[in-house]
Amino acid sequence: MTNEPNEHQNNPRLHLETAWSPVADAMRHDLKPRVTKQGNPIDAPDPGSPTSRILALLITAMLVLLVVVWQNTGENLKFQTLLGKAPPPVELLPNQSAPGSFGQVDLMGRFFLRNFEMFKNQPTPIMNQIDNGFTLFADEDRVRLIMLAGEFEDNEAALERLVQLESELIGGSVDPINPKKPDDLILAELRALETIYTLSVDALEPEQRQQLSDRYGLIGKVALTHDLTNTDPLRRPLISGGGWLIGFGSVFLLGVILVPFVGLCLLIFGIIQLATGKLKFRNHVPTKGGSIFLETYALFIGAFLAMSIGTFYVANSSKPELASLSLLVQWLLLLLVPWGIMRGMRSQDWRKAIGWHTGEGVFKEIGCGIIAYIASIPIYLIGVLITVVLLFASEAIALSRNNGVVETPEPLTNPIFEMIASGSWTTTLLLFVLATTWAPIVEEAIFRGALFRHMRSSMHWVLAALASAFLFAYMHDYGPLMVAPLIALGFMFAFMREWRGSLIAPMTAHFLHNFTLMTFMIILVQLIKDPM
Repeated sequence: MTNEPNEHQNNPRLHLETAWSPVADAMRHDLKPRVTKQGNPIDAPDPGSPTSRILALLITAMLVLLVVVWQNTGENLKFQTLLGKAPPPVELLPNQSAPGSFGQVDLMGRFFLRNFEMFKNQPTPIMNQIDNGFTLFADEDRVRLIMLAGEFEDNEAALERLVQLESELIGGSVDPINPKKPDDLILAELRALETIYTLSVDALEPEQRQQLSDRYGLIGKVALTHDLTNTDPLRRPLISGGGWLIGFGSVFLLGVILVPFVGLCLLIFGIIQLATGKLKFRNHVPTKGGSIFLETYALFIGAFLAMSIGTFYVANSSKPELASLSLLVQWLLLLLVPWGIMRGMRSQDWRKAIGWHTGEGVFKEIGCGIIAYIASIPIYLIGVLITVVLLFASEAIALSRNNGVVETPEPLTNPIFEMIASGSWTTTLLLFVLATTWAPIVEEAIFRGALFRHMRSSMHWVLAALASAFLFAYMHDYGPLMVAPLIALGFMFAFMREWRGSLIAPMTAHFLHNFTLMTFMIILVQLIKDPM
């Protein structure tokens, strides 16, 4: 028998960890809470049985598929599927705005016209900046290009574009397999423009003047003053007053250059902190097994789909004006967020799990949200660049088919911008509040609160962030080629949730992004709208 000291006897800690005792086991877990490799505290599984988890997963998968299909389905197919008929033909009257109002061509044309003297004799022709010879334009936008060519180039350039469009409309040369019927309204506008550029504006009939003015806004009104001098009191207000627009554009351009640079520096610093393990993650990760927050997401998706389909029916009913009420109805979706409490969770536990708590203090969390948002801007711009590349690639593929002959596209527009431009101040206010209040509260609670938490129980935070970001992006009806910026934002919002634990940071970032875009669009509309 040896007298060497026993290792277990001289190592109380080892004895505690190896001894079989309920007391010792409880002490080990209480004194040393479980954490992930990144430092996240690990919680017990969320409420929910295995049966409810499987059922919620199946329902969620089905609803997500339906929502993605719905959001990316064209109006024609929606009419055929839900209403059993083709959409009614759009009967544009001469006094209605032409499609594409406040779209890409209209916005650029308004900007250059309001600063006419500055851009008239620019070394790089303005028309090259608007029409790059690659982008396909709808017929209404090509009419706008004719009028802009008449102002920034000469009558011959305008007539050359006019003859080309007229021959395509009459001969159906855009799509020889399925030639479209000539648009009588546009043909009438082409005849009016031909009169302007071969004779004079005075030779137009009053109805022709009214049609160009009403349908094409500022661009049409400038075309009706084509024969006047730039100092004429009828023409001068239309081609001046762009100083505020230039100032606003300069401030915006400065921000576009400066803010991403600052954001890039913050992003690099954050990546270094993350790589060296100095960035502590505070989000609580549940053990796999619960279903309560997956149920929350499924309920939201189902209600959102029902609301979207209902809005479509109302918009195509005998009272389409009621469709605007959807801006108010969306607030009812907020009632689904506390589903966990309805299912029996204590309010305190639910708020901690979903992220509705103050973290390390409201002001510190807001500050972290601001810093993280600025750092996310370079990633967002990469998403924008990817979208631009995809759009050009899609157009190139379309041009390569059928020997470069493709169907005429719809006018390029931004639905929200068009609603702001053509809607009332009430509609604008509802949109603004929805984007800056509803979206940061509800979308963050659903996608970064409920969905991300559930995903986090079974996968690494990067995968959970990417998956939730994809679902977040495809919930919007921007089309499959336009979602890259939203995926970038969704990923960064999920990172903020993982970093801070509280939803205050991603809510702050979401608010800043939507507030900036909405404010930019509202100010721009006011600066480029037609002079009274």
